[in-house]
Amino acid sequence: MADDFSELNQLAADLTRVPDKANRFVKKALEVTARSIKDDWKQGASRTGLHRYALDIDYDIKTPAGEIVAEIGPTVGDSGSFGFVEDGGGNVRSAPQHAARDAVRANEDDFVRGLEIAVFDALAEEI
Repeated sequence: MADDFSELNQLAADLTRVPDKANRFVKKALEVTARSIKDDWKQGASRTGLHRYALDIDYDIKTPAGEIVAEIGPTVGDSGSFGFVEDGGGNVRSAPQHAARDAVRANEDDFVRGLEIAVFDALAEEI
C-alpha cells in the first residue's frame, strides 16, 4: 500500500472549498422551489374565490449574512394583504384555506432533490 496521500489531501482541500461554491447551486434550488410553491399557492388560493388573495402571493430571495432565505407569501400593500384568509378564511365562520401548507407539502420532495443536485453539482465542479 502506498504511503502517498497527495491525492487524498488534494481531494480534502477541494472539498473544503465546496461550501462556498455550493451557495450558487443551493440558491438556484431554493429559487426554483420558491417559485413552484408560489405558483401552487396561487393556484390553491384562486380556488377560494378571493382573486386578490391569489394575486397577492409572491416570493423573494434574500442573502443576509451568508444565508440564503426564501420568503413566500402575501405581500403587504400590493393588493390588500390577504394573508389572513390562509388560516381563517376571512371571517370567524369560514374554513381555513391552507393553500400555503398544501403548496409546501407538494414541493417538499422536489426541494430535497434540488438540494441533492446542488451539492452534487458543486462537488462535481470542484473535483
